[in-house]
Amino acid sequence: MIKKIILIVSFLVVFSDASFSDTEEKKICTGFGKWTKDGEYKIVRSKCITEKEYQASLNAPDYLCKYYQKSIWKESERAYGKKQYKYTEKSLAKINTLKAEGKALCESGKLKEGELKLVEAIAIISHTRMN
Repeated sequence: MIKKIILIVSFLVVFSDASFSDTEEKKICTGFGKWTKDGEYKIVRSKCITEKEYQASLNAPDYLCKYYQKSIWKESERAYGKKQYKYTEKSLAKINTLKAEGKALCESGKLKEGELKLVEAIAIISHTRMN
């Protein structure tokens, strides 16, 4: 009789624990990994958000403005991006001008106009010869 009670109680504990773990929201983490001196690959997390927060950020009205600005930075301002493309001073100046204009328009609430300026800068990057 005691074995049956212990079995029933342990069964209830296991299933109640499983039901509580399903209610917790899953998190999405951004970041990068690096190799340690010990030869171990360690993931470095920079920010974790829930699926709901992630979807909200994707559906934000200014998402494309932020995305395009980051893309332009990666391809034309960051050292790695500058090594990948054969930019002329004229094309870099035009990209930076368009990015600044697009950013200003986005910040003033003119999202579509700002996005068009940023897309124009990305088009220049896309048509630049790679190294």
